[in-house]
Amino acid sequence: MNPPRVAKQERSEQTRTDILQTALDMFSSRGFAAVSLRDIADKVGVNHAMIRYHFGGKEQLWQESVAYLFERLEQEIPPPDLSRDSTPIEALKRYVRAYVHYCARHPEHARLIVQESIEGSDRLKWVADNYIRPSHARTLSFLKEAELPAGISAMDPVMLLYMVVAIAQMPYLVTAELQFVHNRNALLPEAIEAHAEAVMKFLFRDD
Repeated sequence: MNPPRVAKQERSEQTRTDILQTALDMFSSRGFAAVSLRDIADKVGVNHAMIRYHFGGKEQLWQESVAYLFERLEQEIPPPDLSRDSTPIEALKRYVRAYVHYCARHPEHARLIVQESIEGSDRLKWVADNYIRPSHARTLSFLKEAELPAGISAMDPVMLLYMVVAIAQMPYLVTAELQFVHNRNALLPEAIEAHAEAVMKFLFRDD
């Protein structure tokens, strides 16, 4: 049995995670302006003064939640690593497949960035400077090393990167539309795996 102090610390860490995840969900679905600290506190079941005490204002909470988001991304799908695969292309395939599954698990990631991109906010500039640009630089460097299929390798690498991101994310940005129009649940495990397979075939022309 955990000592009381350890148990209290674990509860505190879980509450912090709940606050950050709830903030991500609400910012990504409603937009920054439409969400208040009280909204987030009510959803988590804590006093909004406690959120303000630990995170400061709404802008600071947004930054903390984005930092949590990108740290989780790095933990769940580390950058391609040749120590795990024999060639750059195999490492890239592993990374792309993992990224599709990440997008399905965490649709709030893409939705948050889309929300901020529509406005072109200073918040987007902050996340671009601190997280997106360094991440893209690593990925673009790896794309140069991988032996991509003919045709794809001739594309502008920046636009290729955005194309890959788009096809990986799209079903999880428009899950409601897929359900309403085609009666498809994009979040079923078999649907996610089928989408991952389709992305692999589209990009790498796998048989």
